[in-house]
Amino acid sequence: MTQPFRHSLAAFAGLLLVALAAPAAGAADWSPELQKVIAAAKAEGRLTLSTPNNVVGGGPGAKLVESGIAKMFGVNIPVDWSPSPAMGQMAAKLAQEFKANQPASTDLYAGGPTQAGPYLDDGVFRKIAWNTLWPDRIKPGMVEGNGQALRFETFLPGILYNIQAAPWVKDIKTMSDLLKPEYKGKFATTPYLSVFDALVADDAWGKQKTVDYVKAMSGQLSGLLPCSGTARIASGEVPALVLDCSGSAQNTAKFKGVLDTHIVSDAAALRYTYLLVPTRAQHPNAAILAALYLSSPEGQKQVAFSLDGIDMDNYPETWTHKEVAKIEAAGTKFYSFDITWWLKHPSLEADLNEMTKLVQRK
Repeated sequence: MTQPFRHSLAAFAGLLLVALAAPAAGAADWSPELQKVIAAAKAEGRLTLSTPNNVVGGGPGAKLVESGIAKMFGVNIPVDWSPSPAMGQMAAKLAQEFKANQPASTDLYAGGPTQAGPYLDDGVFRKIAWNTLWPDRIKPGMVEGNGQALRFETFLPGILYNIQAAPWVKDIKTMSDLLKPEYKGKFATTPYLSVFDALVADDAWGKQKTVDYVKAMSGQLSGLLPCSGTARIASGEVPALVLDCSGSAQNTAKFKGVLDTHIVSDAAALRYTYLLVPTRAQHPNAAILAALYLSSPEGQKQVAFSLDGIDMDNYPETWTHKEVAKIEAAGTKFYSFDITWWLKHPSLEADLNEMTKLVQRK
């Protein structure tokens, strides 16, 4: 084989791989259902996006959404971004706007089961045929709430710790290890008992075991720290947080090499963030295109993982998919706390309120 021919063959192979990996660009390459959405989004001409700074990449993520929609669908839609309150507050605001027949503050909402779940029967969010719009990418198990909620990210909460200040965290095999005398005063927990709020369910740890554990753990704590207090862990002021909310900090540029998350075998959980389009959204079709871009391989890599620090485990190319597979191969079984699961456990909030009193005395 001559040298020029080898170069031509290599170039052709490279182009073929790019063509196979890249999503289609332009409305004509998509299904008739999605072509209608693309045309409607073009007519809407704008996307209003309001998220917390650490959700969907905040402002930088909005810019990527704008360029991503143009690249995937051939539509130039300006994105107007503004910071929003926390997920729960934003969901309540959208519910108020819906009841008052006012335009939604954001065209696309990102939230977890506890934030979005309470509003799924109230008409606050639209039912969308996500699987029909992109069946090759979005499978039925990725959509919940009767079409209202599309999975976006999979949180892997664990012990968030400072690599230098708390190397002992790697020795924790089960949650009971944290009750040993040598770990007293070396870690904090969240005031809202992240993860314990779900472990209390009968098909997880159960109420009695969880309450007993929280009582014992409260005597070990150095104090309380919300999940937003990551910088205090990075500084070494708080060596470790048991348990954090997302398992993502170690993947962000700010904390890479400083922090890590350790998954404890008997408290391993999958928790999800979802994308939902409010019923009162002013640009609902543009919001659908934004959600599809965020679900694409590029959106998962450039926005979810690179900016938020975590992506979605249902997609085989993601960091989270590989991390979950590695942990499961070592013998750990994850609890899956999705919207469907949360809606089957209506007593969790009351149980959580009872438990938080045990730690908030710190």
